[in-house]
Amino acid sequence: MASSISQGIIIFLNGTSSAGKSTIATELQQSLPQPFMHISLDAYLNQLSPLVLNNQQLMISLLPRLLDGFNYSVAAIASKGNNCIIDHVLQEPEWVHPCVEAFEDLEVYFIKVYCPLEILVEREKVRGDRHIGMAEYQYSRVHHYNSYDAEVDTSVLSAKECAQSIINLLDSSQKPTAFEQIRKEIQKDGF
Repeated sequence: MASSISQGIIIFLNGTSSAGKSTIATELQQSLPQPFMHISLDAYLNQLSPLVLNNQQLMISLLPRLLDGFNYSVAAIASKGNNCIIDHVLQEPEWVHPCVEAFEDLEVYFIKVYCPLEILVEREKVRGDRHIGMAEYQYSRVHHYNSYDAEVDTSVLSAKECAQSIINLLDSSQKPTAFEQIRKEIQKDGF
């Protein structure tokens, strides 16, 4: 007998390290009326041994297939009716195309999580669990494509306010279009 489970909704939070994505994801989980899984790229990669994670050359060679695995596994989870909040850093332009392709035919709300660089650098120092300089490296790279369904600025909004802004978007009749716009732009540019 065929299943009639509808696809889940994906809230895709994209921003630099220390921008506040994980905190927003927690607020969303606590505030949304239906269950959402928080699926973090950091948590996914941290399943690897520290020996692998700390080997830069090895990680560079593994990253394309690791990212494909992450994207397609989350797409599979959502395609079976599970709502997902993705916590990601699309820091390299070549990571974008495979990502939007993996989520084709799924309802993805692409959210820009922004914070000014000077605040990111300070957060990075205070947290103590980040590679110093990562936020600065990612800052000019992470928002390569400027098509988003919404933007939140964690320097002026609390995590709760950011979550509410995203919930308001989901409650509106506006359907997500950012990934489709990016897909068209990639096709036009021949990437």
